[in-house]
Amino acid sequence: MNNSLMHMTRRHINQISVKSETQIPMKNEASEFKAKIMNFLYSHKQRPIPTSEKNVILTNCPHCYKVRKNSFAAHLDLQKGVYHCKTCKSKGSFNELRRVLDKKMPNSFESDSFAIIPPSSGLMGTMDDTSKSSFLISDLDYTTSLINDAELLDQLHQKHRITKETLTTYGVGTTRLNDVSCLTFPQTTITYDNYDAFKFDTVRIKMCSLEDPTQVVRLDPPTSGKEDTSGLFGYQTASLTDDTIILTRRELDAMAAYQATGLPALSIPTSNYQLQESVLPLLDRFKKIYLWMDDDVNGQIAAERFARKLGEHRCQLISNTRQGDQLGPINAYDALMKDQDLKEIIKTSAHGIKHDQIVDFRDVREDVYNEVLHPEQTMGVQSNDLPSLNKILKGHRPGELTIFTGPTGAGKTTIASQLSLDFCKSGVPTLWGSFEIMNKRLAKKMLYQFAEMDLSTAPEEFDRIADQFEQLPLYFLKFFSSTAIKDVLQACHHAVYSYDIRHIILDNLQFMLSQQAGNGKDKWELQDNAIAEIRKFATQQDVHITLVVHPRKENNMTDELDINSIFGSVKVTQEADNVMILQKSKTDHRSLDIKKNRFDGTLGTIHYRFDRNTFKICELTKEEMISRKKDQFKHSSTTVLYPRRN
Repeated sequence: MNNSLMHMTRRHINQISVKSETQIPMKNEASEFKAKIMNFLYSHKQRPIPTSEKNVILTNCPHCYKVRKNSFAAHLDLQKGVYHCKTCKSKGSFNELRRVLDKKMPNSFESDSFAIIPPSSGLMGTMDDTSKSSFLISDLDYTTSLINDAELLDQLHQKHRITKETLTTYGVGTTRLNDVSCLTFPQTTITYDNYDAFKFDTVRIKMCSLEDPTQVVRLDPPTSGKEDTSGLFGYQTASLTDDTIILTRRELDAMAAYQATGLPALSIPTSNYQLQESVLPLLDRFKKIYLWMDDDVNGQIAAERFARKLGEHRCQLISNTRQGDQLGPINAYDALMKDQDLKEIIKTSAHGIKHDQIVDFRDVREDVYNEVLHPEQTMGVQSNDLPSLNKILKGHRPGELTIFTGPTGAGKTTIASQLSLDFCKSGVPTLWGSFEIMNKRLAKKMLYQFAEMDLSTAPEEFDRIADQFEQLPLYFLKFFSSTAIKDVLQACHHAVYSYDIRHIILDNLQFMLSQQAGNGKDKWELQDNAIAEIRKFATQQDVHITLVVHPRKENNMTDELDINSIFGSVKVTQEADNVMILQKSKTDHRSLDIKKNRFDGTLGTIHYRFDRNTFKICELTKEEMISRKKDQFKHSSTTVLYPRRN
């Protein structure tokens, strides 16, 4: 790292730039012109960097952008207002650059048209806004607290083998939050300030448990989905001349990789394997990116997904951290702890992505090995709320379509909400599309389920619970009632790219397609086309889609529903990988019937009761099952597992 950059890093690593009107000097015409150019670039998701030439910055060439491999090659003179690209040799005025970039990269504010909002927006209005507190990180000097604590530094070195120099370089600090000792990890970016200079700013602090740094206690400020709060841990370790970095899953991995290899190492914003669209511009300037995710099924799938977002031509995947040892390290931090040579791991394990349509066994050998080592990851994410669901469906897997139906008012949305929250808490980025109830009402239901209590009886707990809820990788579609399937899937596609969404809930099919029949299409054809598009989307984007569908209106709605009771043609259930039916008996006993399971064919029934205190369903205990059978044996069904016949 050069001296000038290190000076900027030390000065700005642990503070957010706080500007007041009295701090901003009077701008002359030249400064206003420079600010105009920089504001345009930032609003179009560009992250330019300074060069050795005064008033000249390096940014993406509008002609090469998304066309050529080395597009980050345009030298733009902020004073003269002209640019030239070293890749395609194009040159011209700033106005020409602006016209071309406008066509390729719309203003970032236009992303609102995709109608996706984070959980914090869904909570707006559920409680009085004045109850929301603000935590000012600019007033705290976390790093000084750690650097001055020799005993704690020694403990961290003994426990994690991270040196004081590395901790200082990354600006790691310490604090206490709600009587919990925390390590603070700053997420930084590079910005152009009002003094015609670039500097590193901390835009967010991730506070993690001191005992277990993988456990996030709080993000400050909370994730909001806004462009101006996008940063990466360790971004300041890459000097303005560096063109190669390592990108890891967690902060400890980044520090371990940097300490052992000397290469700049960054970590993604959260450990949920999300590389949000808003941070991608920060990585545009690097020509080679080593993606060092966990050496397991989920980690390697995420690495390949990130490589396609960042550009396969400049990404190298490190997929054999174990080096053939079943008990070997799973990531960079683990390798440091086990005294492995991290430079050698990079040298022998890094590889690019080959053509996805042509492979041989050598290309998939490591993938197969990971599935042998981690069969539980192949089965999918496990449910913590309904253990019996794991015995039947085996897990929640990407690329599948689940159809969920049940009588009107029986609690389909409540169960879909609970299950999606269950998986989301396990790190599955989730997108909710509710076409029947407003987002505010849905978010309130999910917040109560998350808290497992009625917050209206304890409003003083709202801030604490809401702060935790906001950290979930949970987003909502703003669509409501009748919406064209094309618009819904366009928004879903944006969410998959921008937030790495892995689970989408659409509730429900009838409300989404209402009043759209016509123009030569009847409602059956309309529904069949929608199902086909949803099925194709789930497969191509490798996401799990849960689709809520109403049952047919039959004469005797007190009878148990079966797979033929689902509204629409047979195509609905043919395209589905899983079919779940909520059963409601004459005596109001409830159960979940798994009527289709394409993964291994196991079917079964889960009897449950609704807990009004937690707003969640709970499986019946053995004693409760016996009592129910004795009470109303003729109206209930037993839990039976039917193995697939060979």
